[in-house]
Amino acid sequence: MNAEGATSTSPDLLLRVRQHVPEFTRLDGSRNIRGLAATFGLSRATITRYLAKIDVEDAQAAQINYTPDIDGIEEVKPRVRVRAYNVSVTKDLPVRRMVAIGDLHLKPGMDFEHMRWIGRYVAETRPDNVLQIGDCFDFESCEMHSAAGSASQMKRPAFIDEIEAGQDAFDIYHSEIGAGEIPHDVIYGNHEYRVNRLEELAPNLAGTLTLQVDQFFARYRWKTTPYRHWLFFEGVGFTHVPMSIMQKPIGGRYPENTIGNQATHSIVFGHTHRNNNVTVPKIGINNSITITNLGSAMPHGYTPKYTDGATTGYTYGIHLLRLRGGRVESDQFISMLELEERYK
Repeated sequence: MNAEGATSTSPDLLLRVRQHVPEFTRLDGSRNIRGLAATFGLSRATITRYLAKIDVEDAQAAQINYTPDIDGIEEVKPRVRVRAYNVSVTKDLPVRRMVAIGDLHLKPGMDFEHMRWIGRYVAETRPDNVLQIGDCFDFESCEMHSAAGSASQMKRPAFIDEIEAGQDAFDIYHSEIGAGEIPHDVIYGNHEYRVNRLEELAPNLAGTLTLQVDQFFARYRWKTTPYRHWLFFEGVGFTHVPMSIMQKPIGGRYPENTIGNQATHSIVFGHTHRNNNVTVPKIGINNSITITNLGSAMPHGYTPKYTDGATTGYTYGIHLLRLRGGRVESDQFISMLELEERYK
């Protein structure tokens, strides 16, 4: 016992116990405390206390004497990876072949033979899908430009006659390509929207005329998208005509330039009846979008009555588009005259 009454540990005896520890250590790492106690003539409690002190000293010595081996190790700088632009990065993306049809303006009295040629082209090329960009109908019956009671207004066809004319045109088209055989979409244009405006002015008609239009396309298994809305395929946006911030159709002699300057993605549209395809560069490494105007798919040389005297420059035909990676990869325009020569 020391002066304070605490049990002292003899350094010599502790060293002798340390030297005998390996001899009394079993294969599983446990120690034979009974054997050590008998060897030194001590109690098992004393031997247990000695062993605990030995373990503490060993742990402290290992911590103090550890020196990491850092000689010859160079400081490694962080590796910064910058992926180089690959112009072929889109080649592994899926491609979609689409037959895109511009404004049709179907109406009573129109010759619908061009619908047969379009149907035969679709049946021959077997695209992934077919899209009509809007103004499929003319819907002169619902126009608001003629003065009430005027001669022009009296000459307008009946709404039901326009629906029946559309049935004649679609029956001819689908006689060449079965309904539902290839996915078809139509995006309503401002001429389909004439029906909505008429219902707004005549609340007693609400839901009656627009329902007939929706049912017409459903009968032929065409999906519909409302006017001013967008439909996307492979990252390319389709709409009848892009709208300005004031909700007015973007127009002018070269609307593709205005649309391209404001757009953040590639766009396919119609409305102006003039085919055009432009690539618009954007800030970035070889970055650009495409702006594609489908023109019209009316019979060659046809001009709607409301364009009398106006500068037109219309084009007549359909398009075979390849869409990939958010762009129109290629735009093949097939004129109505070429369709006539191939399929008449």
